[in-house]
Amino acid sequence: MHDTNIIAVIAEPDVNNPTYNLGEMFRACTGWDYEQGKWYRVEEVLPLIEHGVHELKFNGEAYKQYSPSNGWGTINSAILALESLEKSIQYQITGEAWQAVPIEHLWVAW
Repeated sequence: MHDTNIIAVIAEPDVNNPTYNLGEMFRACTGWDYEQGKWYRVEEVLPLIEHGVHELKFNGEAYKQYSPSNGWGTINSAILALESLEKSIQYQITGEAWQAVPIEHLWVAW
């Protein structure tokens, strides 16, 4: 009998636990209404992650309104978190890890 609910964690981003305070900024710049800990198909969210990195780097002023008032998180730390997530995914897709994994088989929780 096959258990199709088995999940193998094959990569973790260097910034694997971004501050909750930046959630609103992440959602605004990516267009991804993610829930922490929920699994998503990489092929669906990778373009959103890439878009978020681009938005924060080149249109950062538009997202300053989402900076947490308590100072726990900045646009720069949001960029680092998204880039870290993107790099860990690319690492698997390109096979830099130990073996390339087709994108349609990859899921991500963040």
